[in-house]
Amino acid sequence: MFIEGLFFAIIIGYVLKGRLKNLENVDIKGAYLIFISFFIEVFIIICIRKGIFNIGEFTYILDSIMYILLVVFVYFNRKNKYIVLMGVGFLLNAIPIFLNGGAMPVSAKAAEAAGITLDISKEGLYTLINRDTIFWFLGDVIPLTFLRNFAISIGDIITAVGLMLFIITGMKKTAEIKINK
Repeated sequence: MFIEGLFFAIIIGYVLKGRLKNLENVDIKGAYLIFISFFIEVFIIICIRKGIFNIGEFTYILDSIMYILLVVFVYFNRKNKYIVLMGVGFLLNAIPIFLNGGAMPVSAKAAEAAGITLDISKEGLYTLINRDTIFWFLGDVIPLTFLRNFAISIGDIITAVGLMLFIITGMKKTAEIKINK
């Protein structure tokens, strides 16, 4: 979903006469933390899909590290309201993940509607919602079949909106000229 959000943000940015080059003028601190977090998540998903390990203590620890890095990134950039909005989305995803053993709860109905296998735990850090699921409504309960099929959460939507607004406004930002007197 974030790839699609990034793609649409760039299109909207260009429609609004922005330029990708203007993103150089955006003050962002600790961008490397986002990349490290992304690679941790990709590593976990690949290992789960290849059967190297299952969801458990190890993935819980890696997930914790990933979210700590995201919190630090948001803290470093707390003056940017769109990064803070992304942070709210991260938090809304972290709540059901950490309260349900380190896996994002996924609605069976949303998975079926999106054409996703119900053997969801083999796909990554996911588990099907059941009667014991805590904060199930913050899980992946919204089917999305636009461009790709997957289930998303309210946290995903808020994070994607924050990312899109960050990109769009960044594309419109021009370099500030500082004059020393």
